[in-house]
Amino acid sequence: MLLIYLPGISPRASYVFDLIFNQELGIEYRVTTDINAFELHSEEKINYSNSPKKESIFIKSSPLLFEDDIKKQEIKVAEKHQTKISFPNDDDDLGFDIFSAVFYLASRYEEYLPFIPDQYGRFPASESVAFQNNFLHVPIINIWVDILKNILRQKFPSLATQSSSFSAIITYDIDVAYKYKGRNFGRIIGASLKDLITFKIKNIINRKKTLLKIQKDPWDVYDDIKDTILKNKINSVFFFLLADKTKYDRNLDYRNPLIKSLVAQIGDYSEIGIHPSFTTTDFPEKIATEKERLEDLSGKKIIKSRQHFLKLRLPDTYNSLLAAGIKEDFSMGYPEAPGFRAGTCKPFFFYDLKNEKVTDLKLFPVTCMDATFIYYTKKSPEKSLMEILNLLKQIKKVEGLFIPIFHNEYLYKTKAGKKGTMATFRQVHDQTIMQVKAYLKK
Repeated sequence: MLLIYLPGISPRASYVFDLIFNQELGIEYRVTTDINAFELHSEEKINYSNSPKKESIFIKSSPLLFEDDIKKQEIKVAEKHQTKISFPNDDDDLGFDIFSAVFYLASRYEEYLPFIPDQYGRFPASESVAFQNNFLHVPIINIWVDILKNILRQKFPSLATQSSSFSAIITYDIDVAYKYKGRNFGRIIGASLKDLITFKIKNIINRKKTLLKIQKDPWDVYDDIKDTILKNKINSVFFFLLADKTKYDRNLDYRNPLIKSLVAQIGDYSEIGIHPSFTTTDFPEKIATEKERLEDLSGKKIIKSRQHFLKLRLPDTYNSLLAAGIKEDFSMGYPEAPGFRAGTCKPFFFYDLKNEKVTDLKLFPVTCMDATFIYYTKKSPEKSLMEILNLLKQIKKVEGLFIPIFHNEYLYKTKAGKKGTMATFRQVHDQTIMQVKAYLKK
């Protein structure tokens, strides 16, 4: 059993040790503050303090894990082990304080500090240390843990670690189930008049054809998605927005028979979760109401969620999810930039920094989202696919979990682009799943 010496035990240290040793490496460990017991220990050991000791791996400690307040940290970033590292030093066996570095990112420490929010009040990628130091696009925590694992193996060849394997969960947000179907007469007339005023004649024609059942609703891509998922044997989760209508919550009414039918249809072959509405950051009691609606429609207990607009307020949003009975959340990603918001591509438990405690809420980090490329970075389908495949490659290197977000309204079919180029994100979706399947076979 690995023994870790540190001058004082803290909730922060316990959290990060569990994350690295139990969850990532599968190593049993115990901690001690007794230096004599540590020196007498004849097996594998790590000294996490300010003074090196013989026959152990020495990692020089920073103050972060022994503090109990939240304050601005001077985060230094350097190059070492052919990657970016933070909390660097030249006095130990690793060259940086991996425990403080991991904790700072995984706890989302920087999101508790004052920041300049985006137009929706969200913490923007540009405010993060990962974005500012150009390592948002790599799962840096997982890379750091691999570095530590290699050093442990060199020092203690008999120390066993668990191996992991690449996996993927393809996720879908159903913000608006259908483009034309399911509206009442008033909404149909209102939408048609708006299209007429803005000269969107094609919308008027397609709406009429859809309502007369001459053609399928453009956003009704569910049979195609089902075929793709089942054919490739891919894990998936669909998140349903079932909010009362607001400016940013515009799905069909949850009582609409089309919604109930769709939930039942998808629930037969995929996991489902709630998509808490835009307003739940200000009115958290709505989370339980919207979750209960999905449970009533599906006849299933709902434990998965993803925030609409990826709108989080730490720690309040996550604590509200826990209070509503959510166990797994898929919101940890930036809407405007792909990559690794918490520095990792593997699930981990939420640490409530304000109350200094680990919680039972398991966070599943989002890798990328179609809307990011369409609305924020404004990249073509071809360039978007290249970026997605690069992220996928990074995750495969560390045998992590790939979680993209797709929206049904962007997955409609059109004719192929000129000279075989991609015309829509439907092709990006299908090509991504093909590569996922290839990695799963390896």
